[in-house]
Amino acid sequence: MATPQSTPTAAQTVPGRGLFWFGIALFLLGLVLPIGQMAMKILGVPWYSPALASVGAILLLIALLKRQSIARIAVFFLVAAFAGFQWYLLASVMRLPEYEGPAQAGKKLPAFSAVFANGKPFTEETLADGTKRALVFFRGRW
Repeated sequence: MATPQSTPTAAQTVPGRGLFWFGIALFLLGLVLPIGQMAMKILGVPWYSPALASVGAILLLIALLKRQSIARIAVFFLVAAFAGFQWYLLASVMRLPEYEGPAQAGKKLPAFSAVFANGKPFTEETLADGTKRALVFFRGRW
């Protein structure tokens, strides 16, 4: 005699499975988007990558709290460690060094010469006539 087979009901689904896979998808999206950004030659800092990895780790933690398994624990710790590593890189390693150039606060400007857009010369003597001016040093984005 054959036993009747039943289809799984909603109560038999694994709790947190959707959150688990969505967390992994966000993490992978954070890895793929910077590659596409570099392929399109957009040279900006991909701040979204550690943010996506962090949100993915939070979703994996929620899925882990709903149901514990070795695979969920391992994936959560790998994603969380990678997100932490990305935040570390952005916060400390990619920080610009302190400015140690010739223009220092409270010191006399070194000799320089420049030309305005209208062709008039501009030197340190131009600043010495007593008029109030603001001089801005822009290092550039490199």
